[in-house]
Amino acid sequence: MDEEILKKARLWTTDQFDRETAQEISTLIENKDEKELVDRFYKDLEFGTGGMRGIMAAGTNRMNVYTVGRATQGLCNYLLDHYPDAAERGICIAHDSRINSRKFTEEAARVIAANGIKVFIFKELRPTPLLSFTVRHLGCISGIVLTASHNPKEYNGYKVYSPYGHQVVPPEDSRIVESVNRVDIAKDVKRIEFSRGLEDGIINEIDGEVENAYLALVKDFSARVKKGIEEELGGIGEVVTVVYTPLHGTGITLVPKALEEIGGVKLLTEPEQSKPDGNFPTTVSPNPEEHEALERAIEYAKKEGADLVMATDPDCDRLGCAVSDGKGGYTLITGNQLGALFTHMILSSYNRSGLMPKDPVIISTIVSTDLVKLIVKDLGAREIDVLTGFKYFGEKMQEFDEQGTGDFIYGFEESYGYLADSFVRDKDGVIAAVLSLLLIRYAKGRFGGVLQYLHSLYEKYGMYADFQRSFFLKGIEGAGRIQRIMADLRADPPLELGGGKVTQIKDYQLQVTKDLVSGKTGTITGMTESNVIQLFIGTDVKISIRPSGTEPKIKFYFGLNTSLGKSEEETNDMLEARYKKVSEELFNKCGLV
Repeated sequence: MDEEILKKARLWTTDQFDRETAQEISTLIENKDEKELVDRFYKDLEFGTGGMRGIMAAGTNRMNVYTVGRATQGLCNYLLDHYPDAAERGICIAHDSRINSRKFTEEAARVIAANGIKVFIFKELRPTPLLSFTVRHLGCISGIVLTASHNPKEYNGYKVYSPYGHQVVPPEDSRIVESVNRVDIAKDVKRIEFSRGLEDGIINEIDGEVENAYLALVKDFSARVKKGIEEELGGIGEVVTVVYTPLHGTGITLVPKALEEIGGVKLLTEPEQSKPDGNFPTTVSPNPEEHEALERAIEYAKKEGADLVMATDPDCDRLGCAVSDGKGGYTLITGNQLGALFTHMILSSYNRSGLMPKDPVIISTIVSTDLVKLIVKDLGAREIDVLTGFKYFGEKMQEFDEQGTGDFIYGFEESYGYLADSFVRDKDGVIAAVLSLLLIRYAKGRFGGVLQYLHSLYEKYGMYADFQRSFFLKGIEGAGRIQRIMADLRADPPLELGGGKVTQIKDYQLQVTKDLVSGKTGTITGMTESNVIQLFIGTDVKISIRPSGTEPKIKFYFGLNTSLGKSEEETNDMLEARYKKVSEELFNKCGLV
């Protein structure tokens, strides 16, 4: 066994760690479980596109109270070194329903308080977007959320927020990592008892005023969007029936309140999944992107004849939905489709009501559908692409605030993240739920339903289909394989896929573009370096390849488009057949099956 790995592991069996942790690692050493020991100690958890995330267990490459404590100590060191008012402004913390989320939250609070920095903590689980709002509302220097979003139950995570309410961005994220890396996990972490911090007043529990302020802004935003819709429809339309599931997560604390404030809805919550539970007992994966996660809610909707099914992930920053097809079944709406529908609805409403700001901006990502670009141009706004990760949306919004270079209206990413207005600086499942309710009411009144609304967009702008495939490559071997795949694509990119010639390549790590038709090269500006490669086949196929920043996997995104043919079904079948041909050739080149 690697001696350095063994040395790290043996440290965790000493009295510097609690008895349970020491025993867990001692057992692995006694059993000579080299593979598990290597995976747990070959690296430290790092901040990626969504912070620090990993499987819960003992070890430096796992989520536990010690890695949480080390990360928090490093964060405190950084903040105290760079912000003179850090101690007084304080750090706010929120957590979801996951196993150990509350335990990790209190551990972070203990460390922050021991460093003389005020702590503001929610008494109970609350959605991630509320934390983003709270950072700015309370004027905190930073924020932390304990969550692993939609990952399986064995995962947990740790997100860090800037004073501006968005997740930390380059170069500050790497500087925090450097600060964390200088912390000795066994010797340097300061702690006080949580109860003592409460008694001394350095740990403060957040009251309902913050939540009420947030909900008031949600209501105000929804009223502005609703104004143009009601002017077009000549009223609010009929009451719609909605089934909602929080997938055992935090959404149950705010989503029903927000929807009921809008009115015109008969809201039904899936009873079992409305109970917060980090074991997620009624679903294999609490991911609203997956059909299986919505199955129980869909069955409930069938019994009730509901118009709409919506689901939020455990920390309520993502939303997925399914709509009635009018034949007793329900059709899932993809993240790209919903993103495009929201874009069209919001801009159409603001145009009609006269509430459109001077320089309206829609933000999307480089891997999301290009359909939104056509909609935005047609409706008199402008669209900006950013890298994957909502922290880049928040960064751009802050730039608008400081430089007056745009008025943020709405933003989305294909992975079911949406945000409207500017009082939150992260994707927001509560706002997405509100938009979904407005969408179903508008679509029924104007087009007869959401599917008909979507068809009208395809008729006007062309048919867009999007596909994604991820490959999990775990452990140190998997990480090396992902690096080799990306290196091989840079050194020897495919020149033809699925019978079509690759006409353009964009490399966001090297910050270069190459036109394979003219041979000309260009530079990508306005974006941080990121390990993403894009391949274009003419104007109708866009392929994006990137390693995940928070999970051991490599992601492939395929965006295809064409004019709408004889029927939507036939056109979609044609696009799907082309995707299968293109993707099969690309996966074979990458050695993936």
